Amino acid sequence: MIETKKIPPDGGYGWVIVCANALSNFIVIPLIHCFGLIFKDTFVELGLSATQGSLIINLNVAFGMIMGLVNGVLLKIYGCRKGALFGTLLLTGGVVLTAYSKTFTHFVIAYGLITSLGMGMVESATCLAINMYFRAKRSYAMGLAVTITGFGPILIPQLISFLMQHYTPSGVTLIFAGVCAHVFIGAVLLQPVERHMIIDKTQPQDEQSELLTEQTKTQTQEDKDPLFKRLLKTIAKTFDLDLFKDPIFVNIMMGMALAIFAELNFTVLTPFILSDFGLDTSQIATFLSTLGVADIIFRFFAPYIGNYFTKPPRIMYAYSLILLIVTRFTFLLSRNFYALLVIALGLGIAKGIRKVYMQLVIPAHVPIEKLANASGMEMMMNGFCIIIGGPTLGVVRDVTGSYSLCVILMNCVTFTTILMWTIEAIIVKCRRKNKGSIEEAT
Repeated sequence: MIETKKIPPDGGYGWVIVCANALSNFIVIPLIHCFGLIFKDTFVELGLSATQGSLIINLNVAFGMIMGLVNGVLLKIYGCRKGALFGTLLLTGGVVLTAYSKTFTHFVIAYGLITSLGMGMVESATCLAINMYFRAKRSYAMGLAVTITGFGPILIPQLISFLMQHYTPSGVTLIFAGVCAHVFIGAVLLQPVERHMIIDKTQPQDEQSELLTEQTKTQTQEDKDPLFKRLLKTIAKTFDLDLFKDPIFVNIMMGMALAIFAELNFTVLTPFILSDFGLDTSQIATFLSTLGVADIIFRFFAPYIGNYFTKPPRIMYAYSLILLIVTRFTFLLSRNFYALLVIALGLGIAKGIRKVYMQLVIPAHVPIEKLANASGMEMMMNGFCIIIGGPTLGVVRDVTGSYSLCVILMNCVTFTTILMWTIEAIIVKCRRKNKGSIEEAT
């Protein structure tokens, strides 16, 4: 006897979810870049040092990630819509409080903690929603979402620049808080996927019965255990801590954290490195524009490239990391402006492909019911890497007086990811080969 079950629509209302994701991240992601643009002069007037300003920005980037595991549990319990609504409330409230901040402590609390937590919850909720609505078309949906999002860092700073000519930094921040409130629209659109499931055939009835019987036995056993042991099991189940038993997941999580740390820091340092190369402001702007245009174009085409080569998300992500390593190394050796523009094109291609597939690597490995916590664990690892590694690169820059060694270290960190994943692939292949030999022998 064949029964039916409901599966994600892989389209339909899912495209509304894509638009909700794009709208939310179009506003949220540029906030990191706009903070320095708005408050660079205010920090000087308030007597805040460059170190304090850097700490505020790095805390904003990292804190929301470090709280990723908590975000994952909240999304698992309350769903994407409620999580995104709460995150938007924190985001908007944090930006409003930032507008009235006058001391280092105020900025740390308002922007470094509250705003960061809101940003992390919104990004987690919208990304999880796409992965819950799509399976076969997941890469196309994510590609479209991040392509639209890519216009945010291009257009929002222009809006901020215009507003700065007419309002005080506090006034501009309050206006931007109103812009952030539009994320509520995206949050409301995140309807539970259960409302849009479609019917599909599932397991035979006897298999279903066996599964139900096994679950009943297990429940009779999570009842006979002592209270303390049951408490530990409840915590482990709530946070999906059994994911740490999967060495492949742990390897994926650690590798991605290292690669994301290296890429984020390279992005931040690129204008300073170009300035050290002797490029003027207009040349640096041209380099960044070339990189940005290539990035957006290849965010859109990345799913089609992956489909053409028929490679899984992690392989495509690894290919983008290899291209990043090569272009960064070439970047260090070049001083000619036109050669640097070609390198900017290569960096943009790699970044565009990376941006799409970095959102798909973990969803391709873990079951959907554990995805919220798995993504939260990965974000938490990212946050720790940024908090620890960022200051380390700063020390290297101060000691050597050059950014070259920083870029070399970033390349080494990225290569470590590729090396870890390659070793894993070799081990898995050898185990499968040995298992096949044993089965043939028996």
